[in-house]
Amino acid sequence: MDLSDVERARVFISCGQAKGSDEVATAAEIGRRLEDLGFDCYIGVQEQSLRGLKENIFAQLENSEYFIFVDFKREPLAAATPPLCRGSLFSHQELAIASYLDTPVLAFQEAGVKQDDGVLQFLQGNAIPFTDRHLLAGVIAGEAEARLGMPVEE
Repeated sequence: MDLSDVERARVFISCGQAKGSDEVATAAEIGRRLEDLGFDCYIGVQEQSLRGLKENIFAQLENSEYFIFVDFKREPLAAATPPLCRGSLFSHQELAIASYLDTPVLAFQEAGVKQDDGVLQFLQGNAIPFTDRHLLAGVIAGEAEARLGMPVEE
């Protein structure tokens, strides 16, 4: 059988896309590494309209077999001791939808982000902490390969 005829498992990558940061490049590298493992990836991007959400984000979430959650640091939280930052709000919203859809989640959280915030506190996902964004794609690819395995041929 030709491997191009095999349906690949779909992975939704929920990853911050802050302009002026390395997040867009990091998301692209995560997608490339997972595609090299045989997954079909969609990187969630911020939509500017309700129609865009329905036709892109919601549809991709509904049709994905796996969900990768990457929680990048955002603004510092006031009066947090030790100092903490909030996570990526848009990614947390996508995580909530994925959990509603019972999509298996692999979660990664940048050091310094408030742990167990929002829906994440109710999931048994145990977010994997990371400190170096340049190494993140390799870490995610390794975890995906170990936990999700290669897509199954039918």
